[in-house]
Amino acid sequence: MKKIVIVAGDKSGDLYGGLLSKQLKNKFSDLQIYSFGGDKLAKHSQQIIDLLSYSVCGLVEVLSSLKKILKIFKKTKKTILDLKPDLLILIDFPDFNLKLAKELNKKFPVIYYVSPQVWAWRKGRVKTIKKYVNKMVVLFEFEKTFYKNENMDVLHFGHPLLEIIKEENAEPKKIISFLPGSRKNEIKRHLPIMIETKKIIEKELPDYQFRIIRPPNLERPIYEKFSPNIDIVAHSYKVIKESQFIISSSGTATVELAILGVPYLIIYKLNSLSWHILKRMVKIDFVGMVNILAGKKIVDELLQKQANPKKIAKLTLEYLKDNEKYSELKRKLKDIISILSPFNATEKFTDFIGDYLNLT
Repeated sequence: MKKIVIVAGDKSGDLYGGLLSKQLKNKFSDLQIYSFGGDKLAKHSQQIIDLLSYSVCGLVEVLSSLKKILKIFKKTKKTILDLKPDLLILIDFPDFNLKLAKELNKKFPVIYYVSPQVWAWRKGRVKTIKKYVNKMVVLFEFEKTFYKNENMDVLHFGHPLLEIIKEENAEPKKIISFLPGSRKNEIKRHLPIMIETKKIIEKELPDYQFRIIRPPNLERPIYEKFSPNIDIVAHSYKVIKESQFIISSSGTATVELAILGVPYLIIYKLNSLSWHILKRMVKIDFVGMVNILAGKKIVDELLQKQANPKKIAKLTLEYLKDNEKYSELKRKLKDIISILSPFNATEKFTDFIGDYLNLT
């Protein structure tokens, strides 16, 4: 009986891993799947550790949690060694997963799913990937080209969000929603800014409602301590589609919004030291994946000092008061879907794993 271990340490990786594990179990019922991830992976595998509860973002923030992360890393490594899987699938989460690949690749074949953004910063990690990863599975066509130019064994099946996100019939209402992030330290930075933005916007648009959309791995009290007087709703594509406009932190959520065609803008703030370090390392003009894919600005990005309530409110009001500007953004977002093709990425990846392990 073949065994697979899947490791995913953030919300998007858990989402893709959950879908992958579901399809693997449906197609290969005898396959044993063990996971280090979140609730989505846990539904279709035997979860060993909930890694999402240890996820942080930012260089300084990671350093402050280093002792805890190292302890979890050692436990993860030891458990994988004990399990002796036939295949190790590492999803994104590069600082953790590339270290796992380095330490375990001689014992088990390693497939890395969802590339670190080596084309944007820390390109030196490509050497590590080439040395310790058997196959890289990327989400975007341009990443395939990047890795081929580096003589790396790379596969591209499409973006799993195209199959995860189903068409929603919900009509947009006079609702502005906030997506402050999927990590606690992101929420701590972004939510107070969003609440101050709300105070400015509601003076101009008193008939609008406001919502905070929270991912399932985070509890309501995390949000309530920042703003007890605003609706907090669980993440679903229906509540996103009901929103007329969304103010979102950077991340996978922004690709979801583009697929759903909901106009939005991006904000992001980091610890000042982390930001100054990253500014010197990052080699691209945008942080939002929609803008990176398009090679130009589709969605507004307000970063660091620009991510202040007055500026965010001003831009939001411009879109909501100017029908032409609002409709133009919706049209541009539609074009992104073709860049994310082809469809049925997870099914194709599942078939590849079946052939790789001779499961069929």
